[in-house]
Amino acid sequence: MKTVSTIEPGAVQGFLRDLVQVDQPRLQHPGFDAIAEEIHLLGIEPGRPVMVAMPNGRQFITVVLALLAHGAVPVLLPPSAPPSRIERMAHALGADALIAPRIPPELHNGEMPRIISPSAQLVFLREVQVRHCRPGEIILLTSGTSGVFSGCLHRVESLLLNAARHVQAIGQTAADTVLINLPMHYSYAFVAQMLGTFALGGKAVIAGPPFTPSRYARTIQDHQVTVSSLTPAMVDSWRLTGQKLPVPLRRLTVGGSALEASCVADVLERNPGLELYLTYGLTEAGPRVSTLAAHLEPPERYASVGLPLPGVRTRLRTANPGDKVGELIVKTDTGMLRRIGWRDAPLSLVGDTKTLVSTGDLFEMDDEGYLFFRNRRPSYMISRGEKVCLKSVCTIAETIPEVAGAQAWTHQNAAGDIVFTLDVYCEDVDSVDDRELRRRLAKYLLRCEQPAHVLIHPASQLGWRKSVVA
Repeated sequence: MKTVSTIEPGAVQGFLRDLVQVDQPRLQHPGFDAIAEEIHLLGIEPGRPVMVAMPNGRQFITVVLALLAHGAVPVLLPPSAPPSRIERMAHALGADALIAPRIPPELHNGEMPRIISPSAQLVFLREVQVRHCRPGEIILLTSGTSGVFSGCLHRVESLLLNAARHVQAIGQTAADTVLINLPMHYSYAFVAQMLGTFALGGKAVIAGPPFTPSRYARTIQDHQVTVSSLTPAMVDSWRLTGQKLPVPLRRLTVGGSALEASCVADVLERNPGLELYLTYGLTEAGPRVSTLAAHLEPPERYASVGLPLPGVRTRLRTANPGDKVGELIVKTDTGMLRRIGWRDAPLSLVGDTKTLVSTGDLFEMDDEGYLFFRNRRPSYMISRGEKVCLKSVCTIAETIPEVAGAQAWTHQNAAGDIVFTLDVYCEDVDSVDDRELRRRLAKYLLRCEQPAHVLIHPASQLGWRKSVVA
């Protein structure tokens, strides 16, 4: 299988020429050459980190690939990040340049943003100490694993290698049409889907989020999509329709969190001939680690995420010799170079700092090396399909002057969903109410990071140090 290993302008132009964005006219925006020229004229020098907070779409891909071709270092942010969150990210990551569809007034301080295209503006934030990287590098945020104010610095060539291994593991070819409807600022959609398809010279169709079964079916049928990736929550949403997956879909990959074995069996039973791949990965590893071709395995392996990809080695770090379950340690040549930002998370590189990753996830491994996910560290949860670092939520709450400490704990709501409550401890409980706390937290938190409840307690009840997570 032949794949590219660099971001060449000619390959980018061919990829963008065949790319389709659902519900948007093809010629609405400037092309790759025009965007690249604008980046050059705006004085963004090679190695300079540039935050990109744009929704899924042609312009997102064009801007990011133009930055990489120019030698700048893209920093992929959630497009829904509030201004205060972006400002703190800028200081934490050393990135003073921001590209977004519209620059909030709080961030440009009266200075008019530079227009890159009808859907992209650029501004340089003030008083940010820039930390230059090297051309050919990129910063990806994790989906909550490492805390909300840190990123993983990667070599683009390593991401392309990881992408090539992923597409080979699922049998994707240049003849496939790939649907990208997961958030592209996260590593799975960006690396496994977008860069994987780019490396093959294949065709991509971009839609969403949000995900709805009706739109999903229509997009696959209208654009003859053959490869798609969903989260378990999306799979469950589709299963509720009681329908088969739409033709001509041939390959479906599932990642982001564990898919129940019973769901795997149901999907395969309802869709004869479907190739179903269960995957596991994390941004620190570049990101894909393992894949299971579930349609080729016996039912007892439906709860597995398969075997490590070529070039990836795994082992379990257990508390005692003979333990069956332990923390998964990953050794890979596509791992991040280093973490950039505020290091407040237990997940970290260990040993050889370029290749060995401590995942923070508990796994069991059978005699043939198949990996079975068992649990996450209790300081993380899945909310609205995204991983949330509860410790980071507590840390943000503790920046509020009236708050002496914070604690987050997970529980089920009346609908049976896993949510979390934030306990905050104040010296003066009358100085702030829960609505005011929510308003201030909303300046920094994404929607998925918002607590279901905020409870206020006197600081005298704070019998632990700050940022304790139950």
